[in-house]
Amino acid sequence: MGYGAEAVSLGEILRAYRAGFSPEEVVWNGPVKTPEALEALRGREPLVVLDSEADLRRVAALLPGARVLIRVNPDLPVATHPHLATGKGESQFGVLPEAVPRLMGLAQALGLGFLGLHLHLGSKLERVEDFLEGYQVLEGLYRAVGPVEVLDLGGGFGLGLPLSPLREPMEALARLYGAKVYLEPGRYLVAEAGVLVARIWGIKETRRRYLLLDAGMTSLLRPALYGARHPVVPLYEGAEEEAYDLAGPACESGDVLAREVRLPRPREGDALAILEAGAYGSSMALTYLDTPRPLELLWTGEGWEVLRRREPLERLFEGES
Repeated sequence: MGYGAEAVSLGEILRAYRAGFSPEEVVWNGPVKTPEALEALRGREPLVVLDSEADLRRVAALLPGARVLIRVNPDLPVATHPHLATGKGESQFGVLPEAVPRLMGLAQALGLGFLGLHLHLGSKLERVEDFLEGYQVLEGLYRAVGPVEVLDLGGGFGLGLPLSPLREPMEALARLYGAKVYLEPGRYLVAEAGVLVARIWGIKETRRRYLLLDAGMTSLLRPALYGARHPVVPLYEGAEEEAYDLAGPACESGDVLAREVRLPRPREGDALAILEAGAYGSSMALTYLDTPRPLELLWTGEGWEVLRRREPLERLFEGES
């Protein structure tokens, strides 16, 4: 389809290569690139996003001549969960705008192939204004940086974000720098492709009314980690509708997938679908509390294909002495 891949670890890079992407089609993000990872990629280097001066010097030493971008931390607040706000000045990502010209010169002096700048404000952003403020930071850097080959403007597009207002500002920035624009729209493309199906094994009332599910934070971590809200659809029929919290089986108060969801009153064994689980459901699934990861299926349009079999209990103990 003409897409590339964005990766944040050696494992993700190797997975992208295994899927058929070439090194030229992979962008490597993240604040820590270890010597082990750099040495493993020698001779098949992706486009490396430099996140700090230490990052830059290590890449220059171990991947000489690598193609690189410098990640700009625009020092901007954005309207999202604090764990997802990567463009704030106190976050661990990128370098502040005033440091960019010096590091660009250092990258060039050390023989790296400096291609341009990278900007990623955060994830699940719904406000056009957040992106426009980030683009203004890059606009302000042009005089000190000059023309570049690539502007990677990141992603973080929330599913409710209108994209059309961003087109002209992106094109104007590209014209200013004479650059190609890269985007990282991952979640925006695949979030709606994933559905977590859980069965209900009880209705319980404390001070709140719960449906007790056989899936929880080990299958879908985002609600516990980010306070993420996912749409819920009943896969059963019923007349009487009430508001429920959806709790998983973990012995954790945080194992709640949704709150105050209005659903028909179920019977034990009824199923429901938790939507928009496609971006992080599978990749963040855990074996915490010795819980096997669930069966994963793909609907091809003609039938079901097994992507990952239900994890057998015996596999939980592999590698232990």
